[in-house]
Amino acid sequence: MEEKPRPNRFTEVLGEDVDMAFKRLASEVLKDGALTLKEKSIIGLACAVAVKCDSCARAHKKQALKAGASEKEILEAAAVAGLVRMGSGFNTAYALLDDHEPSRKIHFKTGNEDEKKQNNLPEEDKTIQRKPDGYLSSIYGKKDHE
Repeated sequence: MEEKPRPNRFTEVLGEDVDMAFKRLASEVLKDGALTLKEKSIIGLACAVAVKCDSCARAHKKQALKAGASEKEILEAAAVAGLVRMGSGFNTAYALLDDHEPSRKIHFKTGNEDEKKQNNLPEEDKTIQRKPDGYLSSIYGKKDHE
């Protein structure tokens, strides 16, 4: 006999009313609408990966497979979630650059510095004005919408 998922076991402990409310909410959210159950299951799996819940990811993988998702779809969704997680880490790390100096500039050199020195090429020094932006806009080439 398969053990119930922890969220279900927890809501049962809280009482029948809470348990039924949780199940009704899950049922309403997961029913086909603009997105299919398969698509919602893949999203759930990606969210579980992004929040680093191993048991959740396994449960959502099982549900996604039942709903018709392929292993390839599942892995791609998990990869996107990993990218989002990494991006959120970079977003947090970016705050370390701010140091409460919004007008501070970042200096960086372009190209391979060792190669330029060997070939006696001048080093390019570019200065950029930092401002918060979404990394996805740079990936997709879209301008920020402020």
